[in-house]
Parts: sequence; C-alpha cells; structure tokens
Amino acid sequence: MKLREWVVSLLALLLAVLAAWMAGTVWAPAHAEMLERIRQRGVLVVGVKRDVPLWGSVDPRTGQLVGLEPDLAADLAGRLGVRLELVGLLSAERLDAIERRRVDLLLATLSDTPERRERLTMVMPHYYASGVNILARRQSAFRDWPDLRNRRVCGRRGAFYNRSITVSAGVDVVALYDNSLSVAALREGRCDALLYEDTSIVAMLQDPAWSRDFEMPLPTLFVTPWAIGIHRDDAGSRLETFLSRAVIAWHRQGVVADLERKWGIPVTAFSARMSTAWRKRTGQGYLCGDAVTRDTPKECL
Repeated sequence: MKLREWVVSLLALLLAVLAAWMAGTVWAPAHAEMLERIRQRGVLVVGVKRDVPLWGSVDPRTGQLVGLEPDLAADLAGRLGVRLELVGLLSAERLDAIERRRVDLLLATLSDTPERRERLTMVMPHYYASGVNILARRQSAFRDWPDLRNRRVCGRRGAFYNRSITVSAGVDVVALYDNSLSVAALREGRCDALLYEDTSIVAMLQDPAWSRDFEMPLPTLFVTPWAIGIHRDDAGSRLETFLSRAVIAWHRQGVVADLERKWGIPVTAFSARMSTAWRKRTGQGYLCGDAVTRDTPKECL
C-alpha cells in the first residue's frame, strides 16, 4: 500500500511539474522574447508598402523594395546588427501579415487608429503623420470637399479614411485592391479624383507627368500620425522598447527629415515639430525624456 501511495504521489508530482513547465514554456507565447529571437536568427523581417512611390515601392530597374520606410527598416536592422528582409505589402495585407507573424513589424504608412489598436500594438512615439486629400485634374476645378459629392473617387481598399470621407463629404469612394489600379483609373478618366494621403500626393506632384495636368486642390482632412506596428502580444516587450528608443533617436538625430530630403519629399511640419520637441532641453535634461512613459508630454508623441 505504501508503495502504491508513493507511486501515486510521484505521478502527481510529475504531472504538476509537467503542467508548470507547459504553462511556462509550451503554452507561453512563443514570441515572449521576440527581440532575442530576431537576434538569434540574425534577420529582421519588416513589412513595407510595395505600391507607394518614395515610401515603399518596387524599383523597376532592380526589383528591390525602396523608399523612405525601407530605409528606416534598414536603420533598425543596423541598430540590431542583423540582416534585413523586406516583405512588400498592399494596404489590405498589412494587419494580416503582422497577426500571422509573416513579419516582425510593420513600417508601412500605418496610420494609428483605434480600430487598428484593437488588432496590434502601435509603438510610441509616432514617426510620421499624414492627412487625406485628393489628386485631380486641374480642369476639374475642385475647391472644397462638397464639390466631390456624387463624383467617382478612387481609393485604396483598407484605407482607414474611406468610410469617414464617404460619410462626411458624400464622396463615392471606389476602393480598389492595389494603389496602382487607382492611379491607372485616374489617368484613364475612369475616376474623377484619387483619394490618397497628402504626403504621397505631394511626392507624386514632383513628377512633371503629374504636375502638368493634376493638382492637390483641397484642404487636408483627418491628419493622423503613423506608427510602427507589432503583434498585439508584443506589447510591453523588449522589442517594443527597442523600437520606441529607435524612433526617439530618429527624431533626435534628424533621421526622418534627412530621409525626406533624400527622397525629394518636402520636410513635413510633423517631422520638424517632433525633431524640435525631442531635442528640446530643460534644466532637468530633455523635455521629452529618453523613453516614452505615462509622463511623456503629448507634444512628444
């Protein structure tokens, strides 16, 4: 009887140890130390846009993904001392890519919205911002948003502002899967305007092929900051801390503004303001501090 009791006790102990081990390892999130996993594999996988010229697009000469955000991704890989692997994404593919862990993070013109915060973690501080405007033929003479009522306006599927513009301005948004399809529809006259981020329109208008006949005529709406996106379960992780400090360094060192100039993008008010804020000193050190905390001033985020 004693032997039987001893065996039962031993089995109970082994089961308890096994359960504790499974809770701490097997069933713990495999991404709990995502930053360490990235370092161990020696590769940082970053999702970037593949259809937004200057921000993230395929260079037709080399087939490589190039743009301001791929450059920022390269900066992150350099800070980690690992190789960079870029994954080109369309707007509609971004959230799925991070949720399925096809990529470690998103640097893909990702506007920070409440809906997206329910599905992933947005790294603070924001690294950029944009609003919504249109690209239209000069001859259309649009001057305010009500001018677009009942007009056919092309946009990107998955853009957060599509519904807001439809509701607020009565715009008939034709949401196409690929941005290149929207651009082609505008050129071919199948749409009266292209609904797009103002920063990207500014970049497009640097090309004489666009500036000759097209313009960005309306006041910008829905100015929204952009953030690096990571998996929702990586909130509070070392990866989030690393990325947050990297963005702080970008602002403090003028990295974003330098890349704007490199890619021929006019330096935006947002990048200038953030650079000023993160460089500003007080008697106690930097106004914004050296890390994002609950006490970080709103102007620094």
